[in-house]
Amino acid sequence: MYVGKDMMTNVPDCELISRDCIAMRVRLLNRIITKIYDDCLRRHGLRATQMNILVAVSLMRTASPSELERRLCLDKSTVSRNVDRIQRRGWVEFVPGKDKRSHHLQVTALGAKLLAKAGPTWQQAQEKAVSLLGKDGVAALARIDAALGTSNV
Repeated sequence: MYVGKDMMTNVPDCELISRDCIAMRVRLLNRIITKIYDDCLRRHGLRATQMNILVAVSLMRTASPSELERRLCLDKSTVSRNVDRIQRRGWVEFVPGKDKRSHHLQVTALGAKLLAKAGPTWQQAQEKAVSLLGKDGVAALARIDAALGTSNV
């Protein structure tokens, strides 16, 4: 929609929003931190989201896609796309669920080997992220995480 000069009084203060918008700041920070992890994990053929899914499935032993969506706060298409990619690479496989109609993911031996191999690389990314955020920033994230109850997958 075009806003003429006479209508500028109805436009929100863009400088204020640009400077103070929490959503904008968090999304920007998310992209910066994700890039740090993606850049480090790339040598293993992994992206941060895929690593998070592998770790979650490993900790849960088996997981349905809907459990991953809920626990990792990811939308269905993100889980589906990433599970498809890591399944094609042989890092996870589908196994029948308890009722035989449902299917759950589990990490394969190849996926477990990848997690072990990627651990030191993840640690490098973690150190870069900590350096960027500082101790106070990391502590603030831990407090928010605990308050939201999202600290355990």
